[in-house]
Amino acid sequence: MTAGAVPQFTTRSIFGPDACFHHVGLGVSSIRAADPEAQPITNRTQRVTMAFVEVDGVTVELLEPLGEDSPIARQIAGGPALLHLCFEVDDLDTALESARDAGFHRISAPTVVPEWGGRRIVWVFSRELGLVELAERLS
Repeated sequence: MTAGAVPQFTTRSIFGPDACFHHVGLGVSSIRAADPEAQPITNRTQRVTMAFVEVDGVTVELLEPLGEDSPIARQIAGGPALLHLCFEVDDLDTALESARDAGFHRISAPTVVPEWGGRRIVWVFSRELGLVELAERLS
């Protein structure tokens, strides 16, 4: 690319035509230190404390480990870390099929998260694109 050139965007539908970006997950050692006004809630199933904040039009899920055995504890040992992207979908099962066709592997069973309005979520992973959370839209 030459200096001053503008990159061209491509459009892909990895998780189905109804999928839309929902949030980015950011691991922090302290939600209160990251945002004193955040409203954290404990998610014992995922072993984290979580809070959603909007930063300049982008939703950020702040995630704080609930202890040494939290799945994010090691990832944030060196400081804050980008953990995942989340896409909201109408149907989790259909989105999983699309994700599989795009090279993603399911790394968790679909589970209901009561602390997030009872949504069903599932985690998928791609070596090329990383960790993605798929969250079923609430009806």
